[in-house]
Amino acid sequence: GFVPGLFGTSHGALQFMAYEDLKERYNKYRNRVSDTKLNTVEYILMAAVSKIFAVVATYPYQVVRARLQDQHNTYSGVFDVIRRTWR
Repeated sequence: GFVPGLFGTSHGALQFMAYEDLKERYNKYRNRVSDTKLNTVEYILMAAVSKIFAVVATYPYQVVRARLQDQHNTYSGVFDVIRRTWR
């Protein structure tokens, strides 16, 4: 599970990237300067949407990692886990 575990570090990076992109696009849509501060509701909405994006993008790796770490099943590698999980 070590190699799939490395992909877990991308979760925060994806969330931050999505948040910044959403904030910039939203401010552009509202005809505001791109670094304009968001109000509380806007901030919560952008944070929630960016978190959902990061979770959807990185959740499959968590399934693979957990299955590789399972002591009750034997897999020959990451692709074996993916293939067997898909079936």
